[in-house]
Amino acid sequence: MHSDSWSIETVDIKGPEDLREVTRGSDVEVTQLKPGKFQGSIRHIGIGNLEISLGQFNCETRMRGALQHDGVVLGTVLNSAGRVTLWGQDVLPGDVGVFPGGVEFDSIHSGGEAYLTVALDLPALSSMLGGENDMADPAFWNMKGLYHPDPHPGDAIRQRLKGIVSDVGRWTTAPTAQAADFLQRSIVEAFVMSVTSAMPTDRERPWHTGDRLLSETEDYVDAAGERPVHVSEICSALKVSRRSLHRAFADTLGVGHVAYLRRRRLSAIRSVLKRCNPSTISIGDLAFEYGFPEPGRFAAYYRAHFGETPSETCLSRMGKRGS
Repeated sequence: MHSDSWSIETVDIKGPEDLREVTRGSDVEVTQLKPGKFQGSIRHIGIGNLEISLGQFNCETRMRGALQHDGVVLGTVLNSAGRVTLWGQDVLPGDVGVFPGGVEFDSIHSGGEAYLTVALDLPALSSMLGGENDMADPAFWNMKGLYHPDPHPGDAIRQRLKGIVSDVGRWTTAPTAQAADFLQRSIVEAFVMSVTSAMPTDRERPWHTGDRLLSETEDYVDAAGERPVHVSEICSALKVSRRSLHRAFADTLGVGHVAYLRRRRLSAIRSVLKRCNPSTISIGDLAFEYGFPEPGRFAAYYRAHFGETPSETCLSRMGKRGS
């Protein structure tokens, strides 16, 4: 991946004017509502054509203006010390706002807050949603909206987003193109899952049998070789929704598609660790390349699945060579 496709910039907020670029490229009018020292920061992360902004501020504010003039911005409140409203509607942590280009952002924040936004162009977003019926249509994302996911999955998705972006912000070297693509899809997927959980259950005709869809999925992943394949890519290629894919795997294997594909990637990493010299490989970098941007979460998945840590797998290989 070229270095110009990966960037990280941290902006210190020392007054409401520093929050005008609440997401990269925006020019939002910010009014501080109560006296006090305005403080915070925004971290802008660029991954290919995906712009991420992770911000936090401490004062009550009124914000109004366009977040950007093209593409679409997806945003969520990670946590808040007071009431938040958007277009006059109450916003809870984990809710997702959809902001098409040119649509006015109009909000009131009654306390300190942490937020996360992602911005990308509509063709890129639509290409990730090929199996999602209406959601694959750019017209869906050209309508502003506030979505309230179910509390339990909504909270899990919010924590997942916080973990991914927090760990990504610590990386000092650019990922490869395949790792960057998987990372982009993982972040966008979290937002899409939140929007999907807030919508009525689909009633699409189950034209795939579980066994057939399982086989088609494995064939597609096998054809990709060592490249990590994200769920959104599979859904687009097979023209099937996430819900249908999950049902097929749950009915056939007793485990959902996300967990199954994760275990395949864990097994691939284990194979690499078993055949490589530990002194020449970074376990963290290897995990990132296979679609695990959070080192701590990867280590937990690995140990839970194999009963040993990645380092212990490496040491067991060295032990066999010495015997």
